[in-house]
Order: sequence, then structure tokens, then C-alpha cells
Amino acid sequence: MFNRTDKKFAYMIIITLIALYFTWNYWFQTEQAFLDWGGVVFQIIACLIVFSWLRSTYKKDNSQARNFWLFLGLGILCYLLGILIWSFLQFVMQVEADSSILPKTFFVFQNGFYFVALLLMMNVMKHNNLLTIRFVFDILIVMSVATTFIWFFIMNPLIQNRENPISFVDFLYPILDLGVLAGVLSLIIVSKTIFTKATSFLLVSGLLVQVIADLHFSYLTATNIYSVGSLSEPLWILSLFILGLAGVYHKPVSDRKHGESTGAKTKGMAFLKHSFPYAGVILLSIYVISQIQYNKTILLGLFLSILLVILRQVFTLLDNDKLVNDLNNLNEELEIKVKERTDRLVETVNKMEHLAYHDVVTGLPNRRYIERRLTHAIKNTNLTREKKMAFLLLDLDRFKQINDSLGHSSGDLLLKEVGTRLGKAMRPNEIVCRIGGDEFAILMENATMEKIERKAETILSALRKGYKITGVDLHVTPSIGISFYPEHGEDFEALMMKSDTAMYKVKENGKNHYRIYNETMDIEPQLTLENSLRKGLEKNEFELYYQPQVSLDNGKFTGVEALLRWNSRSQGFVPPSDFIPIAEETGLIIPIGEWVFREVCKQSVKWEKQGYKGLRVAVNLSSLQFQQRDFVESLESILTETKANPDNIELEITESIAMGTIECTIAKLTRLKEIGFHIAIDDFGTGYSSLQYMSNFPIDRLKIDRSFISRLNTNDKNDSIVKLIVMIAKGLNFKVIAEGVEKESQMEFLQSIGCDEIQGYLISKPEPLSVTTQMLSQSFRGDNKYVVGG
Repeated sequence: MFNRTDKKFAYMIIITLIALYFTWNYWFQTEQAFLDWGGVVFQIIACLIVFSWLRSTYKKDNSQARNFWLFLGLGILCYLLGILIWSFLQFVMQVEADSSILPKTFFVFQNGFYFVALLLMMNVMKHNNLLTIRFVFDILIVMSVATTFIWFFIMNPLIQNRENPISFVDFLYPILDLGVLAGVLSLIIVSKTIFTKATSFLLVSGLLVQVIADLHFSYLTATNIYSVGSLSEPLWILSLFILGLAGVYHKPVSDRKHGESTGAKTKGMAFLKHSFPYAGVILLSIYVISQIQYNKTILLGLFLSILLVILRQVFTLLDNDKLVNDLNNLNEELEIKVKERTDRLVETVNKMEHLAYHDVVTGLPNRRYIERRLTHAIKNTNLTREKKMAFLLLDLDRFKQINDSLGHSSGDLLLKEVGTRLGKAMRPNEIVCRIGGDEFAILMENATMEKIERKAETILSALRKGYKITGVDLHVTPSIGISFYPEHGEDFEALMMKSDTAMYKVKENGKNHYRIYNETMDIEPQLTLENSLRKGLEKNEFELYYQPQVSLDNGKFTGVEALLRWNSRSQGFVPPSDFIPIAEETGLIIPIGEWVFREVCKQSVKWEKQGYKGLRVAVNLSSLQFQQRDFVESLESILTETKANPDNIELEITESIAMGTIECTIAKLTRLKEIGFHIAIDDFGTGYSSLQYMSNFPIDRLKIDRSFISRLNTNDKNDSIVKLIVMIAKGLNFKVIAEGVEKESQMEFLQSIGCDEIQGYLISKPEPLSVTTQMLSQSFRGDNKYVVGG
């Protein structure tokens, strides 16, 4: 609840206020008006401070004592209201506030709320079987003694007071004090299970001081000698601070450390509990003897006899308590030992189950676990058309060579690091396990296609980063195959087989990527798709979609990226992720790439003639195209054929293309730049670019890969990487464009770090030529720029 610093601060406040109070009274001891004002101000300050402490205790407590602190705080609030009303009447209205009923009523309410709080504790005692017959008689003994004294010194003088009229409120003071006293006695017992030793001591002390101050005030009132500044005021303030400290020291049972001191019986506490009823009898006997004039010897003998009987009874009770405490301690020790053995047994069972369902090397779940999890998920699945259950199979490229060259221990360390990175990439409803060897599997439940692809890209990005194993720098890339339930299989084995097929298709096509399983991966469907692809090129089944690129500096249109789409007459719409790998594998990507470039040049000429001057059109180049000896010449030939302006064309190459034979790459890029093309590095950050070589390339733009953009504002390290990419690009005098921007927050972040342009669904999805042309016609202004939202 409150820490050690809070307690020190509380003591500093109390000591400071008490010192100021006595200093004020000493300084203005001859000025009654200042004494009155000082007394009121200090009481108000004390009330506010203590009320705030008790309010904080009430909010933080979740034990049986929670409402106790609530009513205790309400009592102090009533005292504060009474003081404020008294001050208003005394100092503002200039009336005799001591004779007013209203402030006294609030003072009485203070004790009323105290009494209710203590009744709650007595109710706890009843439910916990602490309210024994012996304890009830102990309270009755003390209350009878207290009632006798209060009647004799306060109630009777109040009734016989003829000088000043006495209200019903004046009688309530001592009556409620009796109730509070009874509650204090109950606290001595209930503290064993509810309060700590320190809290119990402070509560009992604070409430007793409150009772003494009230009775002192009632006595002075009954005898007509009360005046402001009497001993009652400092006692009230002291009572407030002690109760406030009790709140500061309070700890609920759930917050206490094992073995922390509670209100358990010590010898001193036990003696107090057993002796307080007899102490009252002794006190009353002494007073009676002092009031009798004759036969003091006989009365003294009677008193000594009663005293000896009482002492004998007290020590007998102490011996009984010792026996009970010894028995309780034995029971507690037995319960602790039973609990310890039970915990060890449960821990052993849990360890055995953990070993049965987890991998020893990585600590991840194993094949048995994910098979059971997948079977359970299939039984309870509730998939929709948009949501899927995905099974991702991941294999580390070149792991065998690393394992053979560095040894199995280094291989195990690498697998452990891979497992750690995969574990950090998981989210709810996602689980990663090690199947065996260098294979890992990931199960995603109720995920959209977009989320599944983003997860694959996240894993690729995480595992591509370098590793330092036993002092050796390593680079490992993953190949990922993905299958869906129920489209690709209805059990673990079927889904794993289809994911395995897709994964090996990735390995056949350069590794370091992911593929979603489809029927084209089987030999016959693949041949069918290849034939359809050839026919599609002949029958002009391809078309280009365009996605806008927008400046973050002024929010205006700067260009578009041309994206290839295939609407097959025999197979319908075929995703690029399905036909592009086959086109690259069969070499069809070269004629397709030339067709794309020719169409881009033709469209660029048309748009320029339509008045969209300076519109940049970006086109992707494949690695096979770039590696052709006559690559540059073929582009020049198409430019001559279409009469396109190369300044309006941007060629996008990937990092893997750029990192080929460096001398050849620089020569080709330099020649393309001399022709007038813009050059951009696509998907920057996903490969292994050498900054030394990058600085020598004639590049205009870097395109930050969408895998980094999708995680903006979710990962500080990812944000730092994006900032670093922008900083490096600016240092090399490159423009920066971010692709895959889908949220306003992503755009604002990119704008704040100096990114130049963005591209993504936030602006527009890829659209066919007709829609793109319509967008241009509607959005171009006099400065030939596209205004976002215009």
C-alpha cells in the first residue's frame, strides 16, 4: 500500500504541524483571537491530510477492512464540516458557536461513523467465530465500569446543570464514546486476522485518545469550565494523526509477505487482552474505597482478596492461551509441510508434462504439443470466409552446412536464438513450436489473409538479421510454406504435408521467402498454369494496375507504380504470388517484363499528351531481366519505339539484384542513369545491402519495405530501424518512399522523421487504368499536381 518513503513523509508532516501548533500557541499565548484561529486552522489542516490518507487506504484495500476505512474517513469528514461550521459562526457571524447545535451535530456524527466502522469489525469477528462468550463478558465488565464513571462525572452533572441549558446532542457525546470504547476493545481481538501489529496499535491508540478528548470535553462542559484552547483540541488533533498513521501502515492480508508480523499474540498482547476487564474492576474498587470514610481495613482486605483472585484467573488464562498457541503452531507447521510436499509433487508433475510437450533445446512447444493444439482448434473452430486457420512450416536455409562446420553445440545455440526470435514475434492466438531438426511450425487461429502474410514477412525480417554464435557472425534465412484449414487439409499430417510442399517451392525459387500452398505446386496443375501463362501473354490477358505515390512535403501526387495483374480466361483471376514464381522459374518473366515496360512507356506518353506532365511511373524489374546481356539495349529499343520520356520512368530493382556482380551492376545502373531513367531500390531493408556499394550506385530513391511500415508505432526497435534507414538515405542524398502505408499514425510518424513520399492503401489501393485515369482527371490542378483528398 504505502511504501517506506510515504511513511517517512507522513511522520515529517505530523512532526512539522505539531511543532508549528505549539510554536503558534506559545507565540500568541496572550492573544485569544489568534489562539482560536490557530486552533481551527491546524484542526482543518489535520483533517484534510488524514482524510486523504484514509481515502487512499480505502481505494487500495480489497480486504474485509475496506468499509472500515470508508466509515473512519466519513467520521473525519464530519469533524472537518463541524469545525468549518463552528468557525463560520464564531468568526464570520460573530455568534457564540459553542452553544450552537449544528456544529455539535457534526461532531456527534464523527463518533457515530467511528462506531459504525467498529461495528463492521465486530461483525467480522462474528463471522470468524472470534466473538466468544468470555470476550463478551470482558467487554461488559469494562463497559459497566466505564458507564459508572461517565454517569458519575458527566451524565449526572449534565442533568443537574441549572445554569446552562443542555441539549440532547450533549448527552450523545458520552453515549457514543461508550460505543467507540466497546469497539476499541473488539479491535484488540479482531486485529489478529485483519490488521498488522502496527496498524492495530495505532488504531487502538488513536480511538482511545479520541474517547479521552471527548470525555474531557464533556466533563468540562458539564462543569461549565470549557473554553477554546483547552486540552481537548490538541488531543483531537493527535487522535486524527494517529488514525491517519494507522491508514498509512495498513496492509491487506493479500499484500503481506510470508511471515510478516500481524496481530498474533505475544506475551504482552495476551496479558493486555486478559487483564483489561479486571483492571476496570480494580480501578472502580480503588475509587470506591477512597470515597468510604469508615471500615477501611475491612474494605482493604476485601479488595486484596478480590485482587488475588483476579491475578490467579489472569495467569490461568495466560497458561491456557500458551497451550492453545502451541497447538495452533503445531497445526500451522503441519499444514506448511503438507503444502510444501503437495507443491513439490505438483511441480514434478508439471515438469514431466512440460518435458513431454516441449523441446529441450529451444524451450518451445514440440510437435506433440502443436498436433494436440491443432486437433483441439479444429474441433472448436468457428471460421468465416475472411478468417482462416493457418499452418506455417519454416525451415532454415543452409543450416546443415553451419551445423557440420561449427558443430552441433553451435547449431543448438543458433536454434535456440531462432526460437527466441520466433517467440517474440508471436501474438495471442498464435503459437510456435520446433518440429525437429531445423524445422519450426506456427499455428495461427482466426487470422485474415493480410495478417497471415504480414506475420510471414515479420518472421522473415526477424530471422534474416545477423547472429553471433560462439564469436562467429552468421546469416541464416528462412523458407516458409503456408497451408490453410480446411482448404488444404483437415488434420495435422495433411496440413503439414501441404506446407512442406509450399516450403520446398520457396527453396527451389531462391529461398528466403514464403509461399502459400496451392494446386499449381503439384506437377500437373503447374504445367497447366505454365501453359496458360504462355497463352495469356499471347492473348493479351495481362493488364496493369496503378497505385499512387504522394509527397509528404505538400501532400501532392508525384507518381504511380505499375503493378501486373493476370485475368486468365481459363482460370480466372490469378494472384501475382502464384504466377510470378512460375514465370521466373520458366523464364517467361523476360517477355512479360518487356511487355510491362512497353505498356508503361506507352501509357506514360498518353498521360503526358493528356497534360499530366512530370508524372513519374515506376516499374519493377526482375532479377532475370537485369542479368540479361542486352538488358539495357532492350530498354533503349522500347523507348525509341514508344517515344517515351525516360525522365518520367522509374526503374525499381531489389537489393538482391543490386548485390550481384558489383562491377556489372554499377555499369548497368550508370548506363540507365545516363539514358535518363530514375533508379529506385525496392523493398529496402529486407536484403543484405552493403552501404559501401550502395553509396556508389546512381540511385534516386530508397523504398522502405512494407514489413517495417506495418509495425510502426508498435515496436521501438522497428521505429528506430525506419528512422535509421531515412537518415542513411538522406546522408547518401537519396529520396525515401515508404510503401504499405495504411494508417494515419504511420503517415504522421514518417512525416516527422523526414520521409519524402508514401504509397499504400491510406492513399489508394492499386486501381485499373480507367480508374487511375479518372483519378488523375479529377485531381490534377493548375500546377499539375495531385492533391490528396482533393
